[in-house]
Amino acid sequence: MHCYLPIKALLLLALVCVIRVGMAQSGAGKAVYFDKMPPSGIVLDKGWKFQAGDDEQWAQPDFDDQNWQPINPTLPPRQLPQVEQAGIGWLRLRFQVSPELQRKALILSISQYAASEVYLNGQLLRQYGVVSSIPVLVQAYWPNREPIELPLSDESEQVLAVRVAHWGAFSAFNDFFVPTFFQGHLGGLQQIEEEFKQEAKYKVADMLLFGALLLLSTLHVAFYVYNPNQRANFYFALYTMAEASAFFCTGFLDDIGAHGLRLGMDIVSYASLQIGSVLAVRALYSFFYLRVGRIYYGLWLANIFSLLLLMFGQGFHWYPTVGFMLLVTAEQLRITLGALRQAKRAAGIIALGFGIAFVLLLTFASLSILQSEILRQEVLGIPLHTLLTFSAFLCPVLAISLFLACRFALDSRLLMIKLAQVRRLSAQATAQQEEKQQLLAQQNELLEQQVQQRTAALQQTLSNLQAMQQQLIQSEKMASLGELTAGIAHEIQNPLNFVNNFAEVGVDLLAELKAGPLISLPDKERKSAEELVNDLSQNLEKITYHGKRADSIVKGMLEHSRASRGERQPTDLNALADEYLRLAYHGLRAKHKDFNATLTTDFDKNLGLVELVPQEIGRVLLNLINNAFYAVQQRQRLGQAGYRPEVCVATKRLKNEQVVIRVKDNGMGIPEVIRQKIFHPFFTTKPPGEGTGLGLSLSYDIVTKGHGGTITVATKPGEYTEFAVSLPVSQEHVQTQTLSYSI
Repeated sequence: MHCYLPIKALLLLALVCVIRVGMAQSGAGKAVYFDKMPPSGIVLDKGWKFQAGDDEQWAQPDFDDQNWQPINPTLPPRQLPQVEQAGIGWLRLRFQVSPELQRKALILSISQYAASEVYLNGQLLRQYGVVSSIPVLVQAYWPNREPIELPLSDESEQVLAVRVAHWGAFSAFNDFFVPTFFQGHLGGLQQIEEEFKQEAKYKVADMLLFGALLLLSTLHVAFYVYNPNQRANFYFALYTMAEASAFFCTGFLDDIGAHGLRLGMDIVSYASLQIGSVLAVRALYSFFYLRVGRIYYGLWLANIFSLLLLMFGQGFHWYPTVGFMLLVTAEQLRITLGALRQAKRAAGIIALGFGIAFVLLLTFASLSILQSEILRQEVLGIPLHTLLTFSAFLCPVLAISLFLACRFALDSRLLMIKLAQVRRLSAQATAQQEEKQQLLAQQNELLEQQVQQRTAALQQTLSNLQAMQQQLIQSEKMASLGELTAGIAHEIQNPLNFVNNFAEVGVDLLAELKAGPLISLPDKERKSAEELVNDLSQNLEKITYHGKRADSIVKGMLEHSRASRGERQPTDLNALADEYLRLAYHGLRAKHKDFNATLTTDFDKNLGLVELVPQEIGRVLLNLINNAFYAVQQRQRLGQAGYRPEVCVATKRLKNEQVVIRVKDNGMGIPEVIRQKIFHPFFTTKPPGEGTGLGLSLSYDIVTKGHGGTITVATKPGEYTEFAVSLPVSQEHVQTQTLSYSI
């Protein structure tokens, strides 16, 4: 469950600039001056004035409000006694905008716990609820930050006036439900969209919990109807129904405009949440056949007391609910641990569920008190506080459902066994011969099933052996190719060293010739000879340069063809990725001399060394990069105007001790139907003779099974394909992950 921030009045300028807020003298008072607007915006808690009473002339821009009382509308209503005493009054804000901003759109977005009418320069823009000087006629309304466009006048000074009526019902409730009276905020339109997206995530999480709990409630009602003797199903159905009601109310809270109904649903959501947790304790008593005692009734008293503190206590925020949930979860954990010590059936499943819930709730409470900003961070695109509460409420539900399902299945199995025994005894009493025939038929059927199962197992084993045989054949081919490459590289290295050495010697001899015999020649002949010597020296230097480059390529081929020891070692992943990118590109250029592509690299300089098997990860990179070049080459052959093949390789070190390698191309892309099969063995889209269908399959096994990482693909047909390989930085992190998964 999440908490909403009530009563916001948001002034939003659709700009991305820098702001300068100052005070400028005007004829009727002080005005806030806006020069430019930053993307993050600013809270409007200064410059407002308040006057109790009701006069339509107060909306006019030329009205003199110099004697009005300054007010900070962002404070809680209890800290603004003048608003509560007045019942109805006016808020005014004078502001000036620069000529640049006068040509822009000014957006007003309001969230309120009151009834209001909004005026700009005397013109009524919007009315929310019913504003009246008679308190019983006031109808507060929640607009949920509905944006309003503000038409600026040609005057240098603008006046925003709000006729607002206080709803007296809020005075009796905790400031948790009414944290502020009126709050303004200057920001960009993009910020509004981000806030709505964030609230949409909250609503989706609440609806997922509502759906799951409602489904479980229906399931256990069916269990109870099937077997009324198991009253635990009845209490658990009530528990899940109450929890589902809580998340239903929370999910649709912002969609309700009437403040009375909104406040009621907010209170009902917390009441349902706490009542459901007590019903879960009652279900546990029934699960383990325990007698209901004083602790259970004490929980009901604590529930009523915490709800009263939550609704009417001041300064308690939502702490009564969290404290009560921790108390109830501790009791639930005590019951399950007691059953576990008595070796009761399947008690460990429930104990684990409530133990996880207790730890998550304790973590949520601790972070909210000590480091509340951590709860607003996102994990897998979900806010941490939503993920914690989602898991804390779902773990016990799933644990109890699993326990009940197991017990229901076991009871059904025992019932079927007893029924079979009765039928068997009845058959023996009526006809001994018929029983023998029936037993013989059952044995024959069982033997037939066993034969079919073993035949299927043998067929599966045969398929696996055939697949393994193909992999071994491919591995032998690759090994032979590696040996051939190594032999060729060794043979090339000797004449290459000869060329390099004699080129260097030739440069030295030409230098001696230039410094010796050439000096004695006549000037005209010496000048011509020196030009020839310089040309020869430059040619020999180019031979030396390209010879050394060829020598590095040969060494790279030898390193690539060297047999892998299968041992992890600290490796410079940036250098490894760059090496295989160049190797794949030059290999393709050797086959297709007319092919050209743009190579882009974005390597993280702070990547550091990564523990991995270089030869295996090199094979993965080579497969991915070769596929990228193949994709851009196929798209280039289509002859699209203005198309330029590009392959990008990037690395990045993440905060969770992971590194990511991304290989992206702007080639043909992968259709959705094919994308689901690309990691399957022997699946390929290349023509016969150009692909075996094992490259991505082996790469997937190397990354996931060999290195404990992940490999994913993002693509858009006709535009791009991007493979992302995530690897742990060290072997210790892989072992930690494996341990956590096994638990």
